[in-house]
Amino acid sequence: MVDFNVTQVFLNFIALSSFYGLFAVGLALVFGVMKVVNFAHGELFMLGGYTVWLMLSGLLGLPPWAVFVAALIVGPILVGLAGALFEKTIFERTASDAFGGFIASLGLSYVLQALAAIVFGVVSKSLPVMIPGQLNVAGGILTYQRLAVIVCAVVMMACLWYFLNRTRGGRALRAASQNRQSALLQGINLKRVRLVTMIIGASMAGASGVLMASIINVGPYMGLEAIWKAFIVVIVGGLGSITGAIVAAMLFGFIDSFASVIGLGQYIVIIDTVIMLVVLAFFPRGLLGREAPLLEQAPVKLVEWKTAALPAGTLTGLTLVLLVAMVGFPFLVPPYYVGVGILFLVNVMLVTSYRTITRMGGWSFAHITMLAIGAYTFALLQTEFGLSFWVILPLSGLVAALVALLIAYPVMRTRQFYFFLSTFAAGEAIRQCFIQFKFPFGGIEGIPFLSPPEKLFGISFFDTRNYYLLVLLGTIVIVLLLYVINSSRTGRAIHAVAENENLSMAVGLNTWGLKTLAFCIGSFAAGIAGAFYAGYNGFVAPTDYTPQFMFKIIAAVIIGGNRTYWGPIVGLVALTVMEQLLRDTAQLIPLIWGTTIILTVLFMPRGLEGVIGQLLSHRPKSGLKNEQGAVNASRA
Repeated sequence: MVDFNVTQVFLNFIALSSFYGLFAVGLALVFGVMKVVNFAHGELFMLGGYTVWLMLSGLLGLPPWAVFVAALIVGPILVGLAGALFEKTIFERTASDAFGGFIASLGLSYVLQALAAIVFGVVSKSLPVMIPGQLNVAGGILTYQRLAVIVCAVVMMACLWYFLNRTRGGRALRAASQNRQSALLQGINLKRVRLVTMIIGASMAGASGVLMASIINVGPYMGLEAIWKAFIVVIVGGLGSITGAIVAAMLFGFIDSFASVIGLGQYIVIIDTVIMLVVLAFFPRGLLGREAPLLEQAPVKLVEWKTAALPAGTLTGLTLVLLVAMVGFPFLVPPYYVGVGILFLVNVMLVTSYRTITRMGGWSFAHITMLAIGAYTFALLQTEFGLSFWVILPLSGLVAALVALLIAYPVMRTRQFYFFLSTFAAGEAIRQCFIQFKFPFGGIEGIPFLSPPEKLFGISFFDTRNYYLLVLLGTIVIVLLLYVINSSRTGRAIHAVAENENLSMAVGLNTWGLKTLAFCIGSFAAGIAGAFYAGYNGFVAPTDYTPQFMFKIIAAVIIGGNRTYWGPIVGLVALTVMEQLLRDTAQLIPLIWGTTIILTVLFMPRGLEGVIGQLLSHRPKSGLKNEQGAVNASRA
């Protein structure tokens, strides 16, 4: 029987709600004013945690409570200054590009994680209790450390309320949040408003990190779990709504405290995600939210190039040469690089299928989860039912597509940032199912002893070169299939929905059905890739399907570009080359990738495909032209 204590539930509810509210309100404020979902908000939280650890190490003569008080002053200031630096160097330059700012923040998060891992090590730091002692309240226990979290969070949010409602600067922030053009006409300096907003949001994240440093371990990846919770809160509350963030923080504070007390703490991620999906099914913008800005890249000023089309014979010849080179690759390189080639081909299936999803206007963070579903389907059907690889392969894709269909109703009713964040949460919840349920998924250890395909026409696929050729054949089939779909009338209709969903609905297109179709097709291809991936590795484990893997796929699409079919593959080639060159210094890989994403957003918004397109083009016409205007003119 569960030992249920109402008082303990209430005390835990107050403590969790305070932390969730303080952390999520900063994220909601930044979005409300700057129209940027700052993915690096979790890393600002991490910097606050490291501030406490550094001050403890440097001020050995002071008692922990004095260091804690000092860190509550120094931490938010330092993190706020870091936020100001990021605003001036990154976010201000992407002020007119909501998509670019968001992707740059994603790259920034991985840069900060990598720097923290390099400087402080990957092992988390365990801090002493800063304020020892506890209160006994009607049978419940409230530690002084958690009491400090409650008091500080309430004081900081009260100060924020006063600033926003009773000061001239706060009213300027509110005006900019509600209508930028009107605020500009009133003489409000929008650059200054953005800077102040970023400093406040970063400071609140830093304060959250200081408050939670001795409750949770301080490490380079501590921000990832925190940002997941913040996304859940702001999605349910509504992006840009401070009131909604507070309401949702209280809701999840109660749910999480109740689940912990009754012994379901390990399932909190799954429970919270299900609640989020239910809320989105009825309130696509959250409880008190507003419509997110379009996830479109801003118009890019560039020279108008006239691309020279390659003759059909030349294009055919180049294709044959590339095909021969890929077939001959495993016979010309050492076995290690054959394995690299197999993983590269799996990733080709992933990036091309991911482009299919982005073509419908949404950037899913659950694509790696679909890879995992295909891999786990392969593992379960092989180990539990003994089915043949040739039967399992299409079933892996179908199961991934079915899961995509099941979560499509709530997430496809959302738009833009809501879609990305909700798929991020849904993907993490599915991964938690693999971790928490030892039956049938094997828990954190996964499922071992998987085999590649049985012999076919006397060919053994235990030979890595033969398995490479099999994966190459599967990649060619998947890529051609996706190309045909994208080039078809249905594919063009899907892209039209991404261009203007409201207009597409007005002319009678089933926008929900078309977006869901693209989501399921992309997931099917990812499931197929997952089966090949599991067959090569010989096991599946949830630690192989992390957000870091998803980051690689997004990075490939951003760096290569997604306006053409070959752009993501070019980006993947670039990332694979970087990965191999840096394989002896693995910690540098996310740092280089993250930096490359930021530089791509700032200086090469069309990616490598834009650079290659210019190199293959005729001489430019004189003058500059707005690309979006050119597109609109050509359509007219």
